[in-house]
Amino acid sequence: MGCLPSAAACLSAARSLGLGLLAVLAVGLLAPAARSVSDEPAAASQEGFMKARGLVRHAGRWRTPQEVWLLEQRSLADKASRDWAARLERLRSECEDPTRSSVAIESIREIDDPLAVAALSAAVANDPLTRARSWYVEALARIGTSDAIACLVAIGLDHADPETRIAAVDQLAVDQPPLATAGFLTALGGPDNARINRAAEALGRLGDPAAVLPLIAVLETEHVVVDPGSGGAISATFTPGQGGLSTGGGPTQRRLRVRNEAVLEALMRLTGHNFEWRADAWRAWLASEQNPDGFDPRRS
Repeated sequence: MGCLPSAAACLSAARSLGLGLLAVLAVGLLAPAARSVSDEPAAASQEGFMKARGLVRHAGRWRTPQEVWLLEQRSLADKASRDWAARLERLRSECEDPTRSSVAIESIREIDDPLAVAALSAAVANDPLTRARSWYVEALARIGTSDAIACLVAIGLDHADPETRIAAVDQLAVDQPPLATAGFLTALGGPDNARINRAAEALGRLGDPAAVLPLIAVLETEHVVVDPGSGGAISATFTPGQGGLSTGGGPTQRRLRVRNEAVLEALMRLTGHNFEWRADAWRAWLASEQNPDGFDPRRS
């Protein structure tokens, strides 16, 4: 077969024959056909090029099979999470029905699907009833994935209700997941003394001796406070007691040293000793545990 004539050639030929409107129709009909024929090899060539490299067409883009699988899994997970939110809302409403409450409560407590973590976490944050929050916390502990443990750590640190925080930490204390200890240890390095003390309380409950040295470091914490009388707002920076100070500038700064009561209580709980606020005595004792010869804490 010969090549199709161009659209311009078709139009010229139609005009030369005096066909008038047919000339326009010729362009309208033949030009797309001409473009289609000319573009087909390029399109086929591009498709073959992509496929030869293992790519597949998905949602309007060329992607690797691994990307497609991840996108599909994410889509399934998002749908499952939405489904769990709706299911949890239904179960929660059934908890208020005396004829169905016991079954509904047990169904919540026995949730073990990792895809329910987001819905359970939202429920802990939003449910006004302390008892109900304990059901969600128990379910998160039953699931036990890294996401679920991270949620329990966040609840243990930051939930507004002390009972809910304790419930989360107590659930973590049952299985002693290393991720839980790591999460609370990280919180010891923050600038908020209240949060440091909550983390210390949790570490004391978990009972992991690996927390002793980090706790000694935050027995007392130092801050640099900017006096508001200088015309600026109050601000503070934080370092652990033995880590040196980081200052923010300004002529009216003063140091504020804070003793963290929950840290001391956690150390006493973990070690069975009390060297009070003497960090050097605590460190000497810890060294003696690792090398017990010749230790006398009274020398500190």
